[in-house]
Amino acid sequence: MTVDELLGWCVVANVATGLKHFSPGTKTWVLPPQWGDGGEQVVVVGRHRGTPGRLAQMVVPRAHLADFRVRGVYQPAVHRALTKQGERGEPRQWKSREEAEEAAGRWGLDAIVRAGVRRPQRRLEFFGDVTRLMAGESASAIRDVVDPDLPLGLGEVFRDRREVEAVTGLRELLDTIETAGTAHWARNPLWPVVRSSAAELRALLSRVP
Repeated sequence: MTVDELLGWCVVANVATGLKHFSPGTKTWVLPPQWGDGGEQVVVVGRHRGTPGRLAQMVVPRAHLADFRVRGVYQPAVHRALTKQGERGEPRQWKSREEAEEAAGRWGLDAIVRAGVRRPQRRLEFFGDVTRLMAGESASAIRDVVDPDLPLGLGEVFRDRREVEAVTGLRELLDTIETAGTAHWARNPLWPVVRSSAAELRALLSRVP
């Protein structure tokens, strides 16, 4: 087996915030979701901060990673670390470059959405609510978007006044539809405006800070 032989494809990311075993900026090789949680916790391989040069396989929160991209695995040492058996056996590997690229794009967007606020997970959840609303999934998405417990203070869930104003405007539209008493939300003449406003808000929330 030569160094130039392609052994597989893998998502690669850098440590954005310090972890116990990896320093900020450390390059990590990230395996696909293993436990059906969507990849909130991921198996990674990287150079251990306490033992320079040693590759370590660890489980870390994906929220600590950023700059997701896809690279070919050529080094046998990296491949051995990625396929090292753990308590649950050998971890699942990426099936194809396309599968890895789809995940890297989705995770990269998550990292951008989370950045710059004190409650990143709540912001990501709200981003999902707005996405569902934009797609026409009305009932539960509407309930979550108008949640009175959603913090509107700057820096909590939203980065700036522009985002807060967009959230407020979308809520006012939804209140208008509810007041009209329309049995089916999607039949209300304002519904296309709601979806358009949701799309604009989604674009604001996914800006690079």
